[in-house]
Amino acid sequence: MLKLRKADTGRPLVMGHRGAEALAPENTMAAFEAGLKAGADILELDVQLTADDRVIVFHDFTLGRKTSDLRWVRDVTWEEIRQLDVGSWFDLRYADQCIPLLEEVLAWAKGRVPLCIDLKTGFAFNHRLEEKVVKLVERHQMVDEVVIIAWDQFALRRVKALNPEMATGVALCGRFVDLIPLARSLQVNWLSLWWEHSTSEEIAQAQDAGLAVNLVMFLPDYAEAVRLEADIVEACDPGQAKAAFRDLGIL
Repeated sequence: MLKLRKADTGRPLVMGHRGAEALAPENTMAAFEAGLKAGADILELDVQLTADDRVIVFHDFTLGRKTSDLRWVRDVTWEEIRQLDVGSWFDLRYADQCIPLLEEVLAWAKGRVPLCIDLKTGFAFNHRLEEKVVKLVERHQMVDEVVIIAWDQFALRRVKALNPEMATGVALCGRFVDLIPLARSLQVNWLSLWWEHSTSEEIAQAQDAGLAVNLVMFLPDYAEAVRLEADIVEACDPGQAKAAFRDLGIL
């Protein structure tokens, strides 16, 4: 299983959000290449299903924010989606960027960089997404190189039922009275917490329970991440985070 805890790695890990969304159009191969080049220890990406049940790497449930197509992803086939330009909105230099399939990203990442796969199950609570993602990870022999996270706790339980060896994590926003019992009930290995809702005491309790704690942190206040002693810090620019950690004497 993928090592995620600072107690095992010896230092906090930097995770590139949607590849490296500050450096290239999010969730594209260009963003993953940029995140790897910037020194990310893990690359995060979002997945959902097309109308014909292909697992694509895309965050929004509609296409309009990144393309000229205003439809819902769930209503569009892979053949249609692959024609869309998802790079020009960021910069015209990226006009050649298209929405990748998860299997393409897995093949690219294998042996190079671990992945954090965020399940976007909205509107479709039928288990097909998690089943297909687990099968793809297994087919590429990447169970030890992937963590699957979700806001959907039912989906996380399904992932563990499909493959108990798969590292999983729950995404949470807010503060929780019974955080550790919740994590144990889901059998997760990882907590994704918003940094402004987290205390060092609560993070330490989670770590003492054997959980890795990822701080979702889109403001580059990395000294605060060090103070909170997170295991993983999510960054839009992994290189900026790595440089900050070096300046703070962490790396």
